[in-house]
Amino acid sequence: IMSMFNRRVEKVLYAFTLIELILVTVCITILATIAMIRYGAVLEKARSAEAYAVLAEIAGSENSYYVEYGGYTSTWTDLDRYDAAPISSNFTFSIDTGHRYVKAAHSVGTVDYYMCIEGGAKGTSDPGCP
Repeated sequence: IMSMFNRRVEKVLYAFTLIELILVTVCITILATIAMIRYGAVLEKARSAEAYAVLAEIAGSENSYYVEYGGYTSTWTDLDRYDAAPISSNFTFSIDTGHRYVKAAHSVGTVDYYMCIEGGAKGTSDPGCP
C-alpha cells in the first residue's frame, strides 16, 4: 500500500494547480499589453521618420525649382525627381505652394506631417511657414 501512496504523491507533485495557471496567464497578458503599447510608439516613430525623409526630398526639389524658375510649383512633373506624387503605403503627399509647405497625410488618419519648403521647419500641424 505504501508504494501506491508514493506513486500517487509523485503524480501530484508534477501537476500545476489552477491558481498557478491563472497567475501565468495574467503575467503573460500584462507583458503582452506592455509590448503592444511600446510597439505602437515605435511604429509611429518609424512612420514619422519615413514622412520627414520624403518631405525633405520634396522640399529640396521645390527649392531647386525656385532657384531655377523664381517660384514654386504644385505640379509634380515640374520637379526634377518626380513624374507623380511619391508612392507610400502609409502616406499621401501634397504640395501647398500658397502656404509654402509640403504635407504627408496619413492613410489611416492618425497624424499628418508638415514641412516648410523654406527653412525645413516641421511639425504635425501647419507650421506657419514664411
